[in-house]
Amino acid sequence: MSKSRFINKKIIMVGSLILLSLFIRWCLFSFESGDYDIYLSKWYNVLDEGGLKSIVMGVGNYNPPYLIILYLLTLIPGSSLIKIKIVSVVFDFIMSYVSYLIVKELTNSKYAYWAFLIVLFLPTVILNSSMWAQCDSIYTTFVLLSLYLLIKDKYALSFLMLGISFSFKLQFIFILPLYIIVYFVNKKFSILNFLLIPLGNIIMCLPVILMGMPLIDCFGVYFRQVTVDSVRITGYLANIWQLIIDNKILGYILIVITGLLFLGLLIYYVKRKQEISKKEMISIGLFSIILATYFLPYMHERYIYMADVISIIWYFIYRRKIYIPIIINLTSLVGYAIYLFYPHMNFLPLSLFSFFMLIIIICLFWDLKNPKDKLVIRS
Repeated sequence: MSKSRFINKKIIMVGSLILLSLFIRWCLFSFESGDYDIYLSKWYNVLDEGGLKSIVMGVGNYNPPYLIILYLLTLIPGSSLIKIKIVSVVFDFIMSYVSYLIVKELTNSKYAYWAFLIVLFLPTVILNSSMWAQCDSIYTTFVLLSLYLLIKDKYALSFLMLGISFSFKLQFIFILPLYIIVYFVNKKFSILNFLLIPLGNIIMCLPVILMGMPLIDCFGVYFRQVTVDSVRITGYLANIWQLIIDNKILGYILIVITGLLFLGLLIYYVKRKQEISKKEMISIGLFSIILATYFLPYMHERYIYMADVISIIWYFIYRRKIYIPIIINLTSLVGYAIYLFYPHMNFLPLSLFSFFMLIIIICLFWDLKNPKDKLVIRS
C-alpha cells in the first residue's frame, strides 16, 4: 500500500470516528440534568434579562468567566440547553487535541492520534458535556495546555493557562502540587510565575471588574461553593469517604494528612537529587489528582475528570499497566451513573471501587519511586 493511500485511509477513519462522536453527543442533547434545571437554565434566564450587570449583582455560584460565556450565548438564538452543551462539546475536541499534542511531544509516535480519539470517546467526557451540560472540559483543556507548555519549557505561558483554568474551576488545584515540586526540584523558573495564576483569573474576569464587580468576588465565589456543598462530606465519588464514617472533624484531619502526604512527596523529590523528566511530570500530575480527590472531603463525582483524561495520556506515554486508566475511568463512570440516573443506579458498589482506587494510588506511587524514563542528575 502506498503512503498516500495509507494517509487517506487514516483520514477517512479519523473523520468517520469524529462524526460518530458528534452523533453520539447529539443523541444526548435533549437530556435535562438536575444541574441544568436547578441552576444553569435559571442563570441563563437572569442573564438574558439583565445582561452582564447580573453577574456583578451576584447571579450564580460559578466564577464570572463561565457566566460571561452564558451571557454571550443569550445573544445567539436557539435553545439554551443545546447552546450550553455545544460550548462544552467544542472544548471536548480542543481538550482531545491537546492530549494528542502532549503524547506526540513526549513519544513522537505515529499512533499519537489514538490519544485524541480515545479521549474524545471517554464515557465521562461524553456524558459530562452532552448529557450533564457541565463544563469540566473547559478547565481541563487549560490545565492540559499548561502541562503542554510546561513540557515545552514555556513557563510563563504555562502558569497563565493554569490561571485561566482557575478562573473556571477551583479543581485545577488538584494538579498544583506538580508545579510546586517541579519548581523546587528542577529550579528552571522563578517563583513569581505562580503569581500568574491569580492574574489569569483577574484577566478573565476583567469585563465584569470594569463594570464594578469587586476584585475579591472573582476569588470569593469558590469559598461560597464550599460553604454550599459542605452539607455532604462527599458525593458519589469512590474515595476513602465511602469506607469511613461521615464526620466533619475527621474531614479536617484528613485535609491535614493530605497536605502532609504532598509535603512528603516534595521532600522525597528534593532529596532524590534528580531532575524530574518531562514524562515523569505526567505521572506526578496524575498521582496528585488521584491522591487529592481520594482523601480530601467534599469531593463530587466530576472531580476526577482531569484524571480520566490524563490517565489516557499517561498510558500512551508509558504503554504499560492498562488497568490504571481503565479503573480510573470506570470508577468515574460509576459516580456519573449514580448521580445522573439516581436512584436506579444506586446499587453500584462505590465502596468496592474505593478499594480499587486505593490500589491505583499504590501502583502510581510505586511507579513514581521506580520511574522507567531516563533520569537527569541535578547539579
